[in-house]
Amino acid sequence: MSEQEKILEALQELIMEILKSGSASAEQGHKLDELEASLFKQKCFKKTSHTEYDIQGEEIAGLFYKGDFTQAIDKLYEYKITSKDFFGFVQYHFDEDDDKELLEKFTDELIAKAHIDYDLKCQSK
Repeated sequence: MSEQEKILEALQELIMEILKSGSASAEQGHKLDELEASLFKQKCFKKTSHTEYDIQGEEIAGLFYKGDFTQAIDKLYEYKITSKDFFGFVQYHFDEDDDKELLEKFTDELIAKAHIDYDLKCQSK
């Protein structure tokens, strides 16, 4: 399990605890801030030089959205972001209400194909 996966899992557990109790304790709030700070240091959140996007994960999501599947896989490889980490980023970063059209592009079939193609790309290098 990657560091990003561990952070996202811990965030999800903490958020569920907060939702169950109805409010966050000061300790939970502090832990939430720490986890998010750690998450924002991960590769998907690194700045990109692309003019349309702020961070690498958004750039790759944009490529998938535009239908540039091969280029998106190439960017995952170039930025050393696993496909699993990328789709974890997508789930965390994009909002179901504000980014609904983008999220609809990430079908189960596309995700499965991306995992396979990313693994093949890694094996070929």
